[in-house]
Amino acid sequence: MAEGRPNAVLRSLMKHAGLSAEDLAEAINAAGEPRFGERGNTTGRHVRRWLSGVTVQPQLPHLVGMMDTFGLEGADLGFTLSVKRSREVAQYHPASTLLVETTAAEEDHVLRRHFMLAGAGQLLSIAFAPLPTSGRMGASDVERIRQSVGRLHTVDDLYGGEQLADVAEQFVTQIEGAMGRCHYGPRVEKALYQVLGELHASAGWFSFDSGDQARASRNFDSALRASLLAGDRMLQARVWAYMSRQSWELGRATETVTTARAALDITRNARDHRLSALLHGRLALGYSAAGQGARCGTALARAETALDRIGDDPAAAWLAFVGAGEVMGAAAMAHMSLGQPDRAAYQEEQGMQLLDPRFRRNQFAKATHLAECYLAANRLEEAVQIAGTALSLYPTVNCPRWATHLGAFRNNLAGRDLPEAADFVERYDLVVTAAA
Repeated sequence: MAEGRPNAVLRSLMKHAGLSAEDLAEAINAAGEPRFGERGNTTGRHVRRWLSGVTVQPQLPHLVGMMDTFGLEGADLGFTLSVKRSREVAQYHPASTLLVETTAAEEDHVLRRHFMLAGAGQLLSIAFAPLPTSGRMGASDVERIRQSVGRLHTVDDLYGGEQLADVAEQFVTQIEGAMGRCHYGPRVEKALYQVLGELHASAGWFSFDSGDQARASRNFDSALRASLLAGDRMLQARVWAYMSRQSWELGRATETVTTARAALDITRNARDHRLSALLHGRLALGYSAAGQGARCGTALARAETALDRIGDDPAAAWLAFVGAGEVMGAAAMAHMSLGQPDRAAYQEEQGMQLLDPRFRRNQFAKATHLAECYLAANRLEEAVQIAGTALSLYPTVNCPRWATHLGAFRNNLAGRDLPEAADFVERYDLVVTAAA
């Protein structure tokens, strides 16, 4: 990065995580203690100088702290590092920490949920905005709630969301309690139902990704009810997008298509292009499951067309993952369903290359699916190699649905007469045992 050029990558990461300059400085300082034996000395001024480009190369402790905060390697933070600094930072790998913390001095009614990453032994803390215990709730309270909800998806993007459904459901309970204690006008009431629907939708997705389909369905139903009370068609479409993906996972081809079409119909005149790309991808999955290759191809073409129309406007937290990598991944799953593993492998290879590095959970999913594609195409050595990539991510990604796929891949390899297969099975068993 040339001197004086703003660091757009770091700014985007901070915005995605909902962090101010002071928040990031505090997170870096907290990360420094276990790394270097003492808290760091980062200030908001340091962060602003990095963002503006006045300082183009942070000191090593600052850089390592940013790596831990965002879960990214130093090269992914938007700085152009010198050869010396690159060598220094290469000795460190990002720890699985998260930046959303509250202090002991905060009020008791702030919801805080601690949980452990699967096998990683890393403690994460999710803290939501405090809600009033009495009196009047206003638009500012709702906005703080909405900002807090985005943090759930920041965690999910990095680590997967097995335990996040608990967090979302607890926050729903807290909001509903505040609604019972406080008074508010019609506009705030509508906005409150919107955020309740968003939380239920998120909880449903986290449950789905964890393999708990009954819990996912309950949350999706609650999200739809809240979206109707709020009169929010985009929220309805979001829920139907989730339900469409769930239907495909459960082998319900017709329902996959029906729910995706419902979402497209209800948002016909005011649809985000990312949502269009996602929904046409869902249609492709449904058509592929029904063996309708031509319709699948048409849906994928429409998804790509919608993708080309995406502008520079920031995406909603739940839609941020939709990009070229996601559309190629949908195509890969569709062609696997149509019995075309070589074509699916090519598309998933492209999807992995196009995926934003922020989405570590999706990296794990894509690597696992690509291994399945290679295996189905009888490309065993490539399958084992990319499965090794997924296994490297396993300890810090808590995504039971795709972990199950990786376990099935391991079982499929076991007993095959290939040295690489035996090595992978042995490594898989060691990694999974250590993570248990």
